[in-house]
Amino acid sequence: MKGVWLLLLLVGFLTICQAGQMYKYKDANGDWIFSDKPPEREQDFSTLQYSSPKKPTSKIKLYNVKGKGGYILYAKNDFYTPVEVGFTSPFDQTLISKVIPARGHIALLESKKKAPKLSYRWALGDPNNVADNYQYHAPFGSPKGHRITQGFNGQFSHTNEYSRYAVDIAMDVGTYLTAVRAGTVVWVKDDYHMSGTTNYFLDKANVIKVLHDDGTFASYAHILMDTAIVKEGDKVALGDRLARSGSSGFSTGPHLHFSIVKNSGLKNISIPFKFIDSKGMAFTPKRAMIMVGSNKP
Repeated sequence: MKGVWLLLLLVGFLTICQAGQMYKYKDANGDWIFSDKPPEREQDFSTLQYSSPKKPTSKIKLYNVKGKGGYILYAKNDFYTPVEVGFTSPFDQTLISKVIPARGHIALLESKKKAPKLSYRWALGDPNNVADNYQYHAPFGSPKGHRITQGFNGQFSHTNEYSRYAVDIAMDVGTYLTAVRAGTVVWVKDDYHMSGTTNYFLDKANVIKVLHDDGTFASYAHILMDTAIVKEGDKVALGDRLARSGSSGFSTGPHLHFSIVKNSGLKNISIPFKFIDSKGMAFTPKRAMIMVGSNKP
């Protein structure tokens, strides 16, 4: 019955979001409830209003600056992480790739003529960084056991470079997600309310990304709408709460899609990693394993 209740809760949550208004409160057992009606008994509650996600503004900007001898094309990076930018020079067709510092800018190209509007690629992180084989704590704080439903090279959806070494961990809607390692929050998206398995949902998942000292990122995907506790630029310690689990985007049900990602040269890819259990033993996550949450140290 509990699984059925969770499914009904999720379906109700999606319907409520489409309607635009829902109430958030805790029941007698302390579990979070999302409903289109306020609680029957007198208690504290909050209302959540859904609106269509705003079109994101680009955090990578290219612009020309006129100098004495011509023009300089600059790139500005508003992310809290270095970003690699690549493009083809409009003047001699050479390939140019440079890393822009976090919250910084650099000169990309000097020319006598003003550079036209360019088509360019970018990827989070510096491709020169090398992962340090860190062993990660569980990405949730719940002491309850959670089953890994898809591991590395999972045939359902872990088939491309970005997700090949990802792990899907089933968990109830609203489970607290926690930082697996200290770092800086560089990406927060928690504005989407629905899920599905058509291509339409591939880029809709709510995600939080945290940059680590070795240049890798921890990616926490499918989080519940409007539950991010952190914002971009925040420093987090091991075990800090980030958001609550959900089923947003390309998803068949409530779970956390977790991966460690790095820039491999103008593209982000997932890389193999190991978790560490409560006894300090490292292990490679595999399908059907039961994971227990870690307490904040």
